[in-house]
Amino acid sequence: MLLAIDVGNTNIVLGCLEEGRIAGITRMETDRDKTAHEYAIALKQALEFGGIDPSQLDGAILSSVVPPINGALRAACLLYTSPS
Repeated sequence: MLLAIDVGNTNIVLGCLEEGRIAGITRMETDRDKTAHEYAIALKQALEFGGIDPSQLDGAILSSVVPPINGALRAACLLYTSPS
C-alpha cells in the first residue's frame, strides 16, 4: 500500500493507494512550524482514524505546494513507516 500525501497551503490530504483503490482519506491542517515528530504523530493519528495499519505501507509519495514543510513531512514518513 502506498501512502499519498497532497500538501496544500491550508490542508494536507492523506490517502492510501492499493490495487487501484483509494482508502483512508483524511485531512489535517498544514502547519509550517510542526516538527517531523509532530507530523509523524499526526500521520499516525489520522491514518489510524482511517483504519490504516502502518505495517501495510510499502512507501509514500508527496505532492506539495509548500516547500518549507517537505523535509519535515519526509522525515515524518520515515519515522512513521520504519519498523520499530
